[in-house]
Amino acid sequence: MPDAAWLDRICPLPPLPDALPRVVSREQARALGYSRRAIEHRLATGRWRIVLPRVYLTVDTLTEVDRWVAALLFAGPGAALSGAAALRASEVGGIPPPDRILVLVPPPNRTGSAGWVQVRRTFRPIQLVQWHGPARVQVARAAADLALGLSSLDDVRAIVAKVVQQGHCSVADLGAELSAGPRNNSAFLRLALEEVGWGAESAPEARAARLLRRAGITGFTANAWIRLLDGTWRRVDFYWPRLRAALEMDGKQWHLGPESWEKSLIRDVELGKVGIHGVHLPPSVLRNESRFVTDIREWLAGREADLRRGLGDHLGDDHTPLWLPAS
Repeated sequence: MPDAAWLDRICPLPPLPDALPRVVSREQARALGYSRRAIEHRLATGRWRIVLPRVYLTVDTLTEVDRWVAALLFAGPGAALSGAAALRASEVGGIPPPDRILVLVPPPNRTGSAGWVQVRRTFRPIQLVQWHGPARVQVARAAADLALGLSSLDDVRAIVAKVVQQGHCSVADLGAELSAGPRNNSAFLRLALEEVGWGAESAPEARAARLLRRAGITGFTANAWIRLLDGTWRRVDFYWPRLRAALEMDGKQWHLGPESWEKSLIRDVELGKVGIHGVHLPPSVLRNESRFVTDIREWLAGREADLRRGLGDHLGDDHTPLWLPAS
C-alpha cells in the first residue's frame, strides 16, 4: 500500500477552513488576521521561523514540499519551479534534492534571488504542468534548465537518460527546449542530444544504411530478427549473415546508467551464444561519415579474418569479402 507521505505529496488534502498553512508569507499571515506585532512575537518566541525573506515556517520541520512552497511564495506572482525541484515534483526518479531551488518568473516580476532560491526572469511563456503539486514547468523544460547549470557532460547525459527512459518526455521535446532556450552553457546538452540522434536529417539507422551502401558495404539485412537459444527473438539494426555479425545504432537505447549498460551486456552475451558478434555505436559517430565507413569496413574485415582462421578453406573459397553478397 502507498504510504501516507507519498499520498500527501501527490494528492494533498485541502487545509481546513481558517487553518494556518505550514508555510506562509507575510501577506498571507496578515490576511489571516495576524498583525505585524503578532507575527514578530511568534518569530521571537520560536513558534514561527523565517525560511526566506517575508516567508515563515509555522511548524517544527521544513520538508521538501515546504521548500517548494516557500520558494514560490518568495518569488511571487507568476512563479514556477524549474530544474531539479520541478523534476522531483513531477516524480522523475533518480534526481537528488537540489541545494538551490530554481524558480522562473515572468518579466514584470522583479524579485531577486535570495538564500537557497535562484530566481530567473524569462521572456518565454511559462507553461505549467496541469496536474497535482506545486506550480512547475513541464519536464522537458525543467530538464533543459537543470542541464544548463551542470558542469559535467556525464551528468547532462544522465539527466537526458532519466527523463527520456522513464517516459516523461522525448528527445524531440528536449531538442525543442534547447532550440528555444538560452545558448549560454548549452554545449553539453546539445552534445548529449546529438549523441542519441537528435537533429539528424533522418533516423540514425537510415543514415547509416545509406552510408554503407554508398561505400559498397553490402551483404547485410536491415532490421533483422535473430532467434536466441531460449526461443525468444532479438531485432538488430544491421546483420551480416555470412559473417554472423550484428551492428546496432543505439539512438533509442543508449547506455548512460549501470542498469542500461548491464542489460546491453546481457543482450550481447545472448547473441554470442548463437555465434553472433555484436557491436554498438552511438549516432554521434555519423557526424564523421568517412571515419564511420572506415571503422565499419575494418571491423568487418577483422571479423572475416577471424572466421577464415577458424574455418579455413570451407568459407569464402572465391576470396569474395564475406560482407559482400555472394556471387
